[in-house]
Amino acid sequence: MSWIEKTTKKRIKELDEYPELNSHDFEEKGNKMMKDIKFYVLVILLATLVLALWYQWNHPEIDIFPFHFPILV
Repeated sequence: MSWIEKTTKKRIKELDEYPELNSHDFEEKGNKMMKDIKFYVLVILLATLVLALWYQWNHPEIDIFPFHFPILV
């Protein structure tokens, strides 16, 4: 028996045991979770950028960025 047949049989057995894996709701939950994760990652990156700019503004003697913003100089 080849590995493809073994994998296929294993997958069919999993789907028989857990039919919710093959449902449309399961896919929607996964898509919603990925959208939430992307949103939170974006919020964290934006907050990091804002804090870095704030620090650069208040401590000009320490360069965080390799370039200078004309408004910060």
